[in-house]
Amino acid sequence: MSQSYEQFGKYLLLEKVAAGGMAEIYLARSGAANGLNKFFAIKRILPQFSNNEEFVSMFKEEAKVAINLNHSNVVSIFDFGIESGQFFLVMDYVEGRNLRQIINELKKTNKSFSIDQALYLIKEAAAGLDHAHRCTDATSGRPLNITHRDMSPQNIMVSFEAEVKVIDFGIAKAETEAEDTKAGTLKGKFSYMSPEQAEGQPIDPRTDVFALGIVLWELLANDRLFTGSNEAAILRKVRDCQVPPIRKINPTVPQELERIVMKALAKDRNVRYQTAANLHRDLNRFLNTQYPDFSPQDFSHFLKESFKNAFQDGRDKLVSYSKIVVQQPESILIPKATPAPRVVAVSPTPANPEKKAPVLNNEDEAPQMPNGFAVEPNLKISLDGLRSSTSPAKNKFSTAAKAAATNLTPNTSMTQSSPHQTRVTQVTQATNLRKTQAVAKTDYTEVIMKVALVAVLAFGGWWGYQKYMKPAPITRDISRVAEKPTQKIPAAAITESKVSLNSSPDGAEVFLNGQPTGLTTPALITVTAKEKADIVLRKEGYIDYTISRSFSDATAQVSATMQVAVATAYLNIKVSDGNSFTKISINGKELLEKPPILKYPIVAQKETVISAFNPITKLSDEVRINAKPGESVDIQLILGRRQPASKK
Repeated sequence: MSQSYEQFGKYLLLEKVAAGGMAEIYLARSGAANGLNKFFAIKRILPQFSNNEEFVSMFKEEAKVAINLNHSNVVSIFDFGIESGQFFLVMDYVEGRNLRQIINELKKTNKSFSIDQALYLIKEAAAGLDHAHRCTDATSGRPLNITHRDMSPQNIMVSFEAEVKVIDFGIAKAETEAEDTKAGTLKGKFSYMSPEQAEGQPIDPRTDVFALGIVLWELLANDRLFTGSNEAAILRKVRDCQVPPIRKINPTVPQELERIVMKALAKDRNVRYQTAANLHRDLNRFLNTQYPDFSPQDFSHFLKESFKNAFQDGRDKLVSYSKIVVQQPESILIPKATPAPRVVAVSPTPANPEKKAPVLNNEDEAPQMPNGFAVEPNLKISLDGLRSSTSPAKNKFSTAAKAAATNLTPNTSMTQSSPHQTRVTQVTQATNLRKTQAVAKTDYTEVIMKVALVAVLAFGGWWGYQKYMKPAPITRDISRVAEKPTQKIPAAAITESKVSLNSSPDGAEVFLNGQPTGLTTPALITVTAKEKADIVLRKEGYIDYTISRSFSDATAQVSATMQVAVATAYLNIKVSDGNSFTKISINGKELLEKPPILKYPIVAQKETVISAFNPITKLSDEVRINAKPGESVDIQLILGRRQPASKK
């Protein structure tokens, strides 16, 4: 495959499968020995938000919560850390779709879930939630008391094999979190909130039961429960909790099932199912008694037929991805600790060939090397470096040995000597032999002393490392993940900038400098750094969204909220006394963009409300305008007071 892929630590990022305002999710692969591969989903914070303490804290909290979850109905977390300055999570890759995507796809062909299929989906999701609610901390054993708080079809993954998994504990509340959620703060999707959550009251796992009841009601009714023209209208309906009996919407729903649904949706949480386990028990009993022939295998076949092309394309894609050959960069591997080898002293062959060289340590295992490093077993220490070629001892030994060999070896060419000469010769030979033995003994002792010195120094170094330098053992406290130092690229060296494009709604065509790129949002394009780039997002039925600017960083993100194509005017929005947390809304809808916002399209000849709110300082401002078609309006929002708009 000619396409290039990003190497992200030990993972290979294959394709982006989802993107949000501050994070993105990739299909990734980890290389293994013998060509074996495993696919994962990697969620990582975008580089420009890695310094956002609030978001990073929430990201860490998600990891701390999810790392303790281990259930077949919950997406597992395998890894968490920092790579190239970006926090990331490594999760199960579910080959399928989320429940919202499946519902939307079925509607295109006028299909819907049968009652038994809907029961199965919610039953499995309830089992996953029950596990999360009962989960305990792996290190302390105490209950975490987790509440998901964002239970919705988007957070229920369904694989093509009919596996159901709860995902995204990004805003899950656990008692271990560093700071309790402030009173009055709303988190989650408004259409799937419980009445107490919409009121900003303290919540518990029963709010997840209510949200799951909403999903069940919608699956059976094939319609939405709480809808409205804006978020305020939706919240009013949730607080009132006027739930139509499901049998009025779908008369085929059995009466007992209606009772289960209405109990899950009770406004009074004391009347509601008190645990997800109780809801799971009733749904499981009803499914087994009323639909005994239901089979997950049949449901899997239904999903594969409904997504026939997508399923086959996905399988083909995984096969092709598994064949990608990546040249892994050389890295330092930390092998499993093994017993340290014995240190053996190697000496010159002694005069007595049966005498063994001395061993400086016994058969017991020596202390392990620091950090899990291990020395190759049976490694012998060479002493050649200790004996220089000019060493007097060696030369002396060699000379004496040769002399001894010459004197001790009979010479057949010698004539018969006189007794006096023979005695003198014998005395000389004996003297030379004693000298030779003395030299050999000196050399032998010297070698042993040197080896002993090396062993003592090695042991002393190891002992000092163990006592003063050995790092603390790694624990599972992922809240203190040490960021690897990253080498920043000088601004002058950056020639290209990778721009992540996101739009609401997605699926907008991307044009760069007047030319189509063939991509649709979410998309990643490459532009020339520090040169003005004209980017146009185009979607049928919506106003073209134009971004004209230069990018100086290696990575950047552009988020666009597109407007329906009608007579338009344009806003240039600036905020005084704001910061990165300031939120801009137009007609009650929060924008993805951050101020300053230039040439933002709005509906002309209609009152438009532009507001700014800082959740940190609690300051806000609001401006109302009625612009003419084609008019460009400068909006100056000053947090804490009103500022009239100026037109030009």
